[in-house]
Amino acid sequence: MELNPIGIAVPAFFALMALEFLWARAAGKTLFRLNDTVGDLTCGMGDQMIGLLVGVFTVAAYASVNVRFGWFEMDPGSAWTWAIGLVGVDFCYYWFHRFSHRVNVGWSTHVVHHQSEEYNLAVALRQPWFSQFHAWVFYVPLALLGVPVEVWAGSYAVNLLYQFWIHTQLIGVLGPVEWVMNTPSHHRVHHGTNPAYIDKNYAGIFIVWDRIFGTFEQEKEAPVYGVLKPIRTWNPLIANVAPITQLLAASADQVGWKNKLRMLIAEPGWTPAGVQLPEFPSPLRGYDANAMAGQGGYVIAHLAPVSAVTGLVIAHSELWPPGWLGLGAVYILWTGLNWAGLLEDRVWVKWSEPVRLVTVAGAGGWLAMDQASGVASMAFGGLAALSFLSLAWRAKKG
Repeated sequence: MELNPIGIAVPAFFALMALEFLWARAAGKTLFRLNDTVGDLTCGMGDQMIGLLVGVFTVAAYASVNVRFGWFEMDPGSAWTWAIGLVGVDFCYYWFHRFSHRVNVGWSTHVVHHQSEEYNLAVALRQPWFSQFHAWVFYVPLALLGVPVEVWAGSYAVNLLYQFWIHTQLIGVLGPVEWVMNTPSHHRVHHGTNPAYIDKNYAGIFIVWDRIFGTFEQEKEAPVYGVLKPIRTWNPLIANVAPITQLLAASADQVGWKNKLRMLIAEPGWTPAGVQLPEFPSPLRGYDANAMAGQGGYVIAHLAPVSAVTGLVIAHSELWPPGWLGLGAVYILWTGLNWAGLLEDRVWVKWSEPVRLVTVAGAGGWLAMDQASGVASMAFGGLAALSFLSLAWRAKKG
């Protein structure tokens, strides 16, 4: 049985976020906002659900190149092969990450990861939905070199998992480690919008790439987190789609095909008159809509089953029938979109959330009776009970 390591790590992610929250609170710091954290998590959940589909094609494309055109045959059981894979993936990730910041079509998808104006472990999970459609191209050189597909996929997972812990403000400078490894200090710079920090520190694991290729910057002043053009929504769908549609609109507005095409491949801020960066700090900063004030318990109560389902769906993605994966994905994404609607007091959520609760209560109750396993039956029954009680609570609140 092969399990997806990202799915297995989901409980650890939430445990570490809770630890960071308590650590910060004990130190008198506020690093988390419920609304911002919900936005981060729903973006991450959507990324993983889309990845279940896209990953099938990207892995197949990599494997095809590797088998047909690979220069060397590397033993996937060799430590040397894994060492080459880990270093090679990180090197390719540096160039993918640099492309994602320096070319408009890349930035229009990657920008999602930088939209949060907070900096905590939840931000590490705020992953873009559409970068994965082109990211795999940057790893084709490893396929040509002969790095086996399982080594590439495993090394890629290690690279992502490593980057989780560096999204924190609670760990300072780590001495000599800073010369070689990517650290929280280095990555705080990467997320800063300060003029000196823009487009710096692209590393995944090894900061040496930035030192070699001239994109390194030391943390000297407190970073101002976020982006220069804030999105001002907690809706993960809008957060992922709007930057792409804005780029396409900007391209369409250009005069002449040359400028229309150049807008797509130019650096962010490019215009025919030259690069023009927005004002720093942006006057649009500070979005804090929270129509769910006082309903933190409601969100947290539903976060537990959603995170559990997310972990199970990801971890067992190769074992579950497509129908089950689809139902899990619908439940996760529907819940995430409704959270955004509740936070922003959208009209549509006044009917969408009750319908979701009725649907989950009914499906959960039916599945609880249908399951042979006592544990599974209890889990579905608990989900149904939670949805039913939530429906009654919301009806009472009006």
